Amino acid sequence: MSLTTPDTEGGSADDVEGVTVTVHLRSAPSTPAVRRQEVVLDRLRELEEHDVVPDLTIERWSAQVSVPVQAGDSDAGAVELFEEFEAAADEAGLRLEPFFESREAVGGLLSSGPSASRIIVFPVICLTIRRDGDLTGLYPCWNDGVHQSIEDGLGALADGDAAENL
Repeated sequence: MSLTTPDTEGGSADDVEGVTVTVHLRSAPSTPAVRRQEVVLDRLRELEEHDVVPDLTIERWSAQVSVPVQAGDSDAGAVELFEEFEAAADEAGLRLEPFFESREAVGGLLSSGPSASRIIVFPVICLTIRRDGDLTGLYPCWNDGVHQSIEDGLGALADGDAAENL
């Protein structure tokens, strides 16, 4: 499904009602990652100006989160989001790794902070598409052995192709 769908007369009618696009950015990335984030944000803002992206949201998340999170921790939302991504990817037959990592936490003398059962590592950039609140697009991911990058998602949005890959 794309964000624009053909109308009955063979033209193109916008079908963006209820669609939101969110770019999730890693907080405090390296200098090259900051440049990449800026390029993606510039492209998304350009698409928003041309009404290709109807509702753009920018969110930030930590590079990694230890689970379980403490009550009231700001990373709790990122963990819930990751769990939603996992479930949607599993249902659609997509893979999140290696872009997202979820691994067993290893305790030890060098560990600081509360003990954790697992660690989630987030990508520098993630792009999601929602239609009426339901997750319908997720980049980056692996889909049938093909890497669907952030740039693939941006290109699909710009071209009116099937950006909703879930």
